[in-house]
Amino acid sequence: MPTLERLVFQQSFEGLIRALGDRLDEPCARQLREAGIDPRGKLAVAYPLEVWVESLKLAASVLAPTASLDDGAEVVGRRFLEGYGATLIGSALLAGVRLLGPHRMLERMTRNLRTGTNYLEARLEQTGPTRYVLTCRPVVISGFYRGLFAAGLEMSGARGASVVLMRSAGDAAVYDLSWLPERAAGKPPETKAPAPKGPEPRT
Repeated sequence: MPTLERLVFQQSFEGLIRALGDRLDEPCARQLREAGIDPRGKLAVAYPLEVWVESLKLAASVLAPTASLDDGAEVVGRRFLEGYGATLIGSALLAGVRLLGPHRMLERMTRNLRTGTNYLEARLEQTGPTRYVLTCRPVVISGFYRGLFAAGLEMSGARGASVVLMRSAGDAAVYDLSWLPERAAGKPPETKAPAPKGPEPRT
C-alpha cells in the first residue's frame, strides 16, 4: 500500500504569507520561490511538507532574526493565527472561537488542525480544571505550534494562557496547556461600617 504523501494545504501558506506582512519584501519573496512557493502568484491547492518546513524556517528567520528556530517559529505561529483568520476557511473557524471558550476550542483542535494539512493528528487529555496535555504528530518544528496554541487560547478568552513543550519523542510533541480559572462570582466587596461618632462638640 503506497505511503500517503504529507501535504500542507493552500490556506496554511496563505496564513504564513499574511503573517509575514510587510516583511515580505522582494528578497524574502525570492527565497520563498526557491523553497517552492510563489507568494506573489497563484498558490497551488497543496504543497509537500518539505516546502512548508523550508517556508516556515524562512518566516522565522525574517520575523525573529536573532531568536532560535523554535522561538522564531513561535512568533510565526502567533502571527499565523491572525493571518489565517483572514483567509476564507480560517475566518469561518475563528469566528466562533471566543463563543466556544477554551475548553471546547481545544476539543475541536484535531479537526481544526487537519484543515491545514492531510496528516497532522492531535490527542487531548484534560489533567485539571484549566489544564490539558496535547500530543501532536508529526511535528517538525515544535515552536510553531506553541505559538499557535497560545494565540488560540488567548483568542478563546483564556486568561494567563501558558503553553509549554513538555517533551518530544520521535515525531510527536507533547504540550502542557493551561490558563487561569474564571473569576468566581463572589460577593460584593465588604465595606467597613462607619466608626461611631462621638458627642457633638459644644458651641
